[in-house]
Amino acid sequence: MLVISAHADTGFNNHTLNILSDDIYFGHLDNFVGVYAVMKAYFSGRLNRSDIRICLTYGEEENFEGAYEAVEVLTDQDVVLVIDITGTRTTKDFVIEKCKSKKMQEFLNKHLNGLSFDLYEGCPDPIADEDEVDVYLERCTEVCFIGIPCYGGDYNDEEVYCKIRSVDSVAECISRLVEGFTQYYYS
Repeated sequence: MLVISAHADTGFNNHTLNILSDDIYFGHLDNFVGVYAVMKAYFSGRLNRSDIRICLTYGEEENFEGAYEAVEVLTDQDVVLVIDITGTRTTKDFVIEKCKSKKMQEFLNKHLNGLSFDLYEGCPDPIADEDEVDVYLERCTEVCFIGIPCYGGDYNDEEVYCKIRSVDSVAECISRLVEGFTQYYYS
């Protein structure tokens, strides 16, 4: 099974969002923008498969409780994509972090050809290095973090910016990975 996980909780008391131009969101984005990217992929109709599970989790801002609940029903054969925001500096539309599996790196590079992304085995995010990936790795080996780059401050404490095209690109990324999943992992 391919699991797409995005935490839907926030650490903010209030929430703001402004569209500053045709290509910039500004506001409290952690992790509303990650959930939005997953929902854009879902409502495209391209995720309509029986071997896909979407988990919108809670508790990421404190103790990862939602991810711990989700991992209880997974097997070591499942593949997990964690969708969130990142402070990793990049000129690309999105980044893939914590991708240590060579098989997953090959899968990502094959199916995301033509998209603009950086791929890291570790976590270069200067703001936070703990996330739901760490929970899923307790059970599964095929796990990675797909991050929407945000800039302009600490996304845990304040409003930040992200490019609208990054959200669209992550939605396309998710759709392509779903479409190629069964053939790549089970053929």
